[in-house]
Amino acid sequence: MSPRRKYPPIIGGSGRERNSRRWRRSAVAAVILVMLVALLPRFLAITTEPPTTAEAIYVFPGQVPERARCAAALYHAGVAPRVVFTGGQVAAELAAIGQPIDDATLNARIAHDAGVPQSAETILGAGTSTWEDALVLGRWMRHRGVRRIVAVTSPTHSRRAAYTLEMALGPLSQGIEVYRCGAIYGPLWWIRERSLIRVSIESLKFGFYALRYFLPAAVGLTPAPPLTENAP
Repeated sequence: MSPRRKYPPIIGGSGRERNSRRWRRSAVAAVILVMLVALLPRFLAITTEPPTTAEAIYVFPGQVPERARCAAALYHAGVAPRVVFTGGQVAAELAAIGQPIDDATLNARIAHDAGVPQSAETILGAGTSTWEDALVLGRWMRHRGVRRIVAVTSPTHSRRAAYTLEMALGPLSQGIEVYRCGAIYGPLWWIRERSLIRVSIESLKFGFYALRYFLPAAVGLTPAPPLTENAP
């Protein structure tokens, strides 16, 4: 009787087993991706404590009217005796109806309607981006000798705002406390149009700033972008 022929073992298993492993790997990758997407608003937001007293409250342009109203609430709470606004852009909607009001003036009016007296407002009508706004604020702080600021913004913008102030202003930023107004979007942010738009746009901006400003600034390569107009 001839000996039985021994066949080499099949490496990698059957086609069904290989497909099963691929499906499992794909399922794990999908779960990880969903978790990352769900947590994206928390990555964009920084953890903040109730603001301490300062010399002034600063309002980043954008997300009208929430930021300006939040600043007004802080003013009434006695956080600071002055509210500072930057922003030189004019919304297309306002220009279309013959009201060319820049971001700084618009937020100042909203804060005034919320009870902040005009005598306590400083309007710096310059800056067309978060980076430029930081430079305008820094120049005003140096000119006035101000060292303590509470900077108001929204949750999704807060991490980019904090990094921008640190990179653009250097040691001066140590006296600036970024305060996020409002709640962080929950894990289902992507099923609502408003939160989907805000988180998606801010994610793209954060990536752009990381490449355009944060990484170069970390090694001293970022030039200060030109301002559209001078601010006091």
